[in-house]
Amino acid sequence: MEHDFEKQRSESIWVLEELESKQGLPAIADFDFYLVPASDLSDPEKAVSELKAEGYAAAFDEETKDIWIPIYALTVAIDAIWLHEELITKIGLASGYRPDGWGFTDASKMNEA
Repeated sequence: MEHDFEKQRSESIWVLEELESKQGLPAIADFDFYLVPASDLSDPEKAVSELKAEGYAAAFDEETKDIWIPIYALTVAIDAIWLHEELITKIGLASGYRPDGWGFTDASKMNEA
């Protein structure tokens, strides 16, 4: 099954708009992006290696088999978020992973900006 990037982007836009309407958002924040195995054939070493080659500080969790990708001081705007989300997703899909969303690294500091 082919990945629906338009749907993924639309979901990110919706989440960002919901957060903005409910609590406001800072101009810049730290983000966590997540990839989860799509099957038993997922290749975490390949995914982490390719993410690191693109400059990401990716980490593999042996217990859950998930991959965590933190991004610091990112502009809180859909274009900035999507730039990373799309590339991370493409790398993940090529290694048998699927995107599992993103979030703010420290949600308790969201209103400090």
